[in-house]
Amino acid sequence: SQHKGNCVAVVGLAVLLLSVAVPAAAQRGYEPLFDKFNVGVEGSWLGVSTEFRLDSELLGRGTTLNFEDDLDLAANQTIPSLSFNWQIAKRHKLAVRWQDLSRNSSAAALEEIHWGDEVIPVDADISLAFDTTQYFVDYAYYPWVKERWAAGFGLGVRVIEIQATLAWEAEGGAGEGSTEAQGTGPLPYLYFEYRRLLTEDNWRLIAGLGWLSVKVEDIEGSQYVGRLGVEYLLGTHWAVGAAANYAAIDVDWKGLETQSGESLYTGAISIDVNDVSLFARYRF
Repeated sequence: SQHKGNCVAVVGLAVLLLSVAVPAAAQRGYEPLFDKFNVGVEGSWLGVSTEFRLDSELLGRGTTLNFEDDLDLAANQTIPSLSFNWQIAKRHKLAVRWQDLSRNSSAAALEEIHWGDEVIPVDADISLAFDTTQYFVDYAYYPWVKERWAAGFGLGVRVIEIQATLAWEAEGGAGEGSTEAQGTGPLPYLYFEYRRLLTEDNWRLIAGLGWLSVKVEDIEGSQYVGRLGVEYLLGTHWAVGAAANYAAIDVDWKGLETQSGESLYTGAISIDVNDVSLFARYRF
């Protein structure tokens, strides 16, 4: 898609500019505990749980739906992820990670459902398309940098874009309708990171944890972000490894937009994403 293509192009341009701007000798100054720069490609196996309630000014509070249990949305999926890390200086690091998850399903309504301005009768056929794109941007400052380990803290932000389109048709063609709700929001968090060289300088462990309960404009709630990874350094430029990741949000989101761009809906959204990733990094 054009969105994915733009993301890859931006990451590629940033890597090119940074590699030209920094002298080659300086790029190797933080190894093996840190890389000056690295770009990673991951294969991520996701387990997802999604609860979504869409209220409206017309009908009031909507029905809370578990998309996986109630609407048969796939709870497990394999997707690519992209990451980029820049060790700006000995004690300063910037990291970016990107994921895009698109799922579709069809199911029958087991009860009457209020979804936005729609009242969906029992036994209606429901089709759901749910897209989630998320960027994790972390800045860490390391007050503790030793020969074989380092620890730091900082700030992160999770930019999440959601789009949910639900369409229905009653038995016998007695009625039909559809509603689209979409929104983009930045969700900040406090971030902590620990890294250590293991038995030999070729093995590296990296753990990160983020949390914050906050209100930002029309979004109020809390989130957790966690990552634990181990990687093996292959020579000068490559690394391979595996990581377990966890990201959860539980928010009330006002001002969700319709397809025409109107801000009519309020949503209660809870999304838990567990993923196990195998990755390769190019280090430079």
